[in-house]
Amino acid sequence: MHKQLLCGVMVFVAAVIGTAQSLDKPSRGVTDPGVVTTRQAITPAGVPTVFDGRVYGVSFGETPAEIFVLTARGRSAGTHLLQMDWMANRVVRRVPMPEGPGLQGVRYDAASRQALITGTLPAGPARTPKGAARLLALGANETAARVVADRLGGFLTGAPAVAARPNAQGQRIVVVPLTYNNELAVIDLIAGKLLGKVPTGIAPFAAVVNATGTEAYVSNWGGRLPKAGDLTLPTGLEANADQVVVDRRGIASTGTLTHIDLTMMKPTGTIATGLHPNGLAWDEAAGRLYVANSNSDSITVIDAKTDRVLQTRVLSDATTRGYAPNALALTSDGATLYVACGGLNAVAVLRAKDLSVSGYIPTGWVPSSLALSPDGKHLAIGALLGAGSGWRDEPAKRFVHSYRGSVNIVALPDAAQLASYTRAVMENNHLTRPSLAPAAANRAKPAPRAMPERAGDPSLIEHVVYIIKENRTYDQVFGDLRKGNGDPSLVMFGEDVTPNQHRLADQFVLLDNFYATGGNSGDGHQWVTQANETGYALWPGYAGRSYPFDGTDPIAYSEGGFIWDAALKMKKTVRVFGEYAGRMGESDNQQRARLFERWREGADFTKDWNVTAPLKPLNEILARNFPPYTQAIPDVVRAQIFLADLKKWEQAGAMPNLVLVQLPSNHTRGTTPGANTPKAMVADNDLALGQIVAGLSKSPFWKKMAIFVVEDDAQNGVDHVDGHRTVALAISPYIRRGAVDSTFYAHQSMLKSIELMLGLPTLSLFDLIANDMRASFTDAPDFTPYEAVQPRQSLFELNPRLASLTGQARRDALASMRMRFDVPDAAPTERLNAIVWRSVMGMNTPYPRVRQAVFAPLSIESEDEEREEARPRKRQTKSR
Repeated sequence: MHKQLLCGVMVFVAAVIGTAQSLDKPSRGVTDPGVVTTRQAITPAGVPTVFDGRVYGVSFGETPAEIFVLTARGRSAGTHLLQMDWMANRVVRRVPMPEGPGLQGVRYDAASRQALITGTLPAGPARTPKGAARLLALGANETAARVVADRLGGFLTGAPAVAARPNAQGQRIVVVPLTYNNELAVIDLIAGKLLGKVPTGIAPFAAVVNATGTEAYVSNWGGRLPKAGDLTLPTGLEANADQVVVDRRGIASTGTLTHIDLTMMKPTGTIATGLHPNGLAWDEAAGRLYVANSNSDSITVIDAKTDRVLQTRVLSDATTRGYAPNALALTSDGATLYVACGGLNAVAVLRAKDLSVSGYIPTGWVPSSLALSPDGKHLAIGALLGAGSGWRDEPAKRFVHSYRGSVNIVALPDAAQLASYTRAVMENNHLTRPSLAPAAANRAKPAPRAMPERAGDPSLIEHVVYIIKENRTYDQVFGDLRKGNGDPSLVMFGEDVTPNQHRLADQFVLLDNFYATGGNSGDGHQWVTQANETGYALWPGYAGRSYPFDGTDPIAYSEGGFIWDAALKMKKTVRVFGEYAGRMGESDNQQRARLFERWREGADFTKDWNVTAPLKPLNEILARNFPPYTQAIPDVVRAQIFLADLKKWEQAGAMPNLVLVQLPSNHTRGTTPGANTPKAMVADNDLALGQIVAGLSKSPFWKKMAIFVVEDDAQNGVDHVDGHRTVALAISPYIRRGAVDSTFYAHQSMLKSIELMLGLPTLSLFDLIANDMRASFTDAPDFTPYEAVQPRQSLFELNPRLASLTGQARRDALASMRMRFDVPDAAPTERLNAIVWRSVMGMNTPYPRVRQAVFAPLSIESEDEEREEARPRKRQTKSR
């Protein structure tokens, strides 16, 4: 078995075929499963089908053999609704739509024999977010989805819910949550008419409606509206951004349902639930409403006659938070509740009357939509990421955004089968072994070690420096290191550009099997600081509000909190340089040049900036003079500011226990004329890293120090192992010098190692089950300091002037000029990747193409193209 698959093994239990596919004969599995970066095994039950793109929703149709699947690659590539005969493994219809997908955005209405789909038109320079959302329908004899209701709202929608029969006015009511607008759209399906919009709480996501269309409930990701005296933070940077109620850590602290009278078109009450209420199921006959609270790992039961909470059942425990229940399906007799647990890669089977867990069914990666067949015998499970990321031209060129979502159809299991499934889920999630809890007070303390066995045991490490960079794959930087598992043909920033990273990997330890769990900066920065992410960040649910890499949206954060919260809780000292400190925006190319000139002259930058983080609690531990994300400031300037603080610590004889540092220049600015070239920006990043490590290694704190370096994601390139594999470094006197450590590691591994060294509690299920990095460490130190080296690549090299360019180089420069670089990933990832590839590798070196798959044969743009199109801009006024 390849070493990269020792982590999260993905096995599809149905027959895996490698023969040629056709549009009417989909694949039952994959021969090349992607790496599951959470170290979970994936062994989905039932009959699988794998798609090209994320799976955003699934619904059974008129017969038990018919399903509808909503898939998407991004707004530029469009959305596809597939009607399938899953038993015959045949696509009946494939309907392309220009809409971005509604989240869980497909429902089949048996009464009208239509599939109802929510979607949002692409936003961009020629379109405004106002009136972009739609409700569409695909009838039994239609070749294309027709628009039922248009101009509903902006940016993002949840799933439609439809009444079983007409109301007293002869209207068939459909409701659609308008996540961006904080409203519920109410539509007459028969007339195709918008009846009105009703205000909800903040960021509505899921809705249910009663049989006659007179009442509805809608869940609110962002919870209730603030009251006087509440702690609040805004959801983004706009002046009219929603203010969300938060706890002392700055994390959104309420989740609610809004009860709506559809005859009066007004809300009648608000019910408190757990955090991020995602899925709803209404047993109208029993008067019970079930709510899946994904950020609280819980299920809430509500008496729908009194709106009183009857029971809340938490599925995880304190050390395994991250189950993320996000979708529900209730059997017709109301006896069994199926719960998609996106973090556990499983469906929990609950007895509805008391919420006792009967067992678990294994699924694909991140299950997020459920449907029961009309005969009640099968469960359809849609998994957002399914089989993991795939490849481009050939299997040795893999890309993080080559998504392959999946749907599994599972026969409802009997007790014996469910017991077997449950064992598989526990083993897949490494939950059969005892929890690695902090050391008991009465246990004899072992001798200090660099990497203790348990948090709370003595450690040789007292100071951890955690450096976070931007967006490179392993092969882009380290593919030329012969002793590691690299592909030299994919190297873009080799030793001439990154001599310090090469030297650090050679002198300390080479990590050639390390993965970024995040797929972009919006969720990558969640993983590197929280060992978790919410559905709001993953799906994503923040479109139009924010891009939450920088501490600007409290709805995005996990209930488990940040690594600095864990450190402060354990009375450790913390200092944060740039991470989650907001953003500074971009200026003209001259600002970076001027700063470089001052840097060459030895200028002091410690008084140039005074930063206030949008995540207010962070300001207590923030280095206010250290700039947050921007490409306009060289990383060597950041290094100078950091090293000035290090001198102060040396003079005081005390250094913080945990230090976080952001170094973002290796993101690059494409071939924008007059800007630094991609190689120059990566070289700047490399030298800054080398200078910081050299300074730390020559300090008196070095003897009790560990430095971890990682990218927040790996989306800006290809890699021959997997698109998530990235550049990571572990640096310490206690490193096994000169070693190659091919243990499977991911972001969570670094966080777990920091927790063990500093005696911190785990943040989630994912760092609990991660491999710590003890294989890289020894208890016999080598205190030899590190000497930084100057890259042979010039840090000051500029892209050519536009007037000097022709052909593809000119087209690339013009495209770069139109891109936004004030936010990571605001520039369309695929276009920028291709531009940087040609700039570095040469115009005649073909950029790896995306492998065309059977289901959606179209040009694949990354999901971050959608982020760029849906970037925050002036928003329409919300109704309240």
